[in-house]
Amino acid sequence: MNKVKWILMLLVMLGLTPVSYCQISPSAYENIDYLMTFGKEASPKWGDDDYTQVHFFVIPKAEQKAVYIRIFDPSTSGDFDTKNGTFDTKTTFTLYGGKGVHSVKAARSINPQQGYDKGKLLAKKTFGSEAKYNNSWYTFGPINPKEGEYSEQFKGYIFKMICKGVAGNDGNAYKYSLSYQKSENIPVENGNIFTYEMSFKLVSKKSSVAHIYPFITDDIKSIIINNFDADDDIYVRITSIARKLVKAGVSLDGTWSSKLLKILPKEINTSIDVQMVKKSNVNNDMTVFILNQYKEAMPLFSVPIGGKPKYLYKVNLNYKF
Repeated sequence: MNKVKWILMLLVMLGLTPVSYCQISPSAYENIDYLMTFGKEASPKWGDDDYTQVHFFVIPKAEQKAVYIRIFDPSTSGDFDTKNGTFDTKTTFTLYGGKGVHSVKAARSINPQQGYDKGKLLAKKTFGSEAKYNNSWYTFGPINPKEGEYSEQFKGYIFKMICKGVAGNDGNAYKYSLSYQKSENIPVENGNIFTYEMSFKLVSKKSSVAHIYPFITDDIKSIIINNFDADDDIYVRITSIARKLVKAGVSLDGTWSSKLLKILPKEINTSIDVQMVKKSNVNNDMTVFILNQYKEAMPLFSVPIGGKPKYLYKVNLNYKF
């Protein structure tokens, strides 16, 4: 069975579609401060390897109501952004629907390549340092769900948002919301948000724990966990129902680190918790993606499928008296 189709079927069977969770990315489950995209003139050592971030929004097939895609703090000049000298960054948010939005292979790549922006242009806006967008929401919509690309695998219509740092060298910190309303965040029933590579700002607090949750389908034998520019400021550890706090490598300033993880039988059809534990209180931005054994990027959903994984302890009942 196709792995994405299985994921969505499991969501429905378990009643874990994100309708009961406010559809904001990053979510509370991830404990990630903000998504982060730098201007194209920034050094990669600031934490963003390609100045581009792609997110997908899924609207269920049966949905008839118009929806909105909202962006929190889309400009680059506020308290949440990463300043590099004087704020001079411009970030463009482009929304696509229609054929090729997700079905084209390039759209699911971890780096921008020819065809990654395939689709029908629905809306586009570039933000600079405008104060009126600081700590506030900007909304695209109303959007007709049928304007997306229908996916039988997802049983819904898919839209794509590309955030691109087109000028400057600062970091733009922002969040997304999928909503029924223009002026507030009302989650779309059974909607979802996901990406294949995430650049983000960690919570600037020692011992805080950020999470990434890949779901392990029955065709996955191993995964490769990749992190970039963590500045040796975190511990990376992996927990599942079958393993507890297994250590993984941590990247240095401007470098990558990878961890090959062979999947255990008990981990099939469950989520794995990739934890990033902060060592200090300093600001830090980094990038993460995960590949399967076929070198395909795995979708990173905001809500862990099947719930947050917990290690199952074994109790030894062979007592001797």
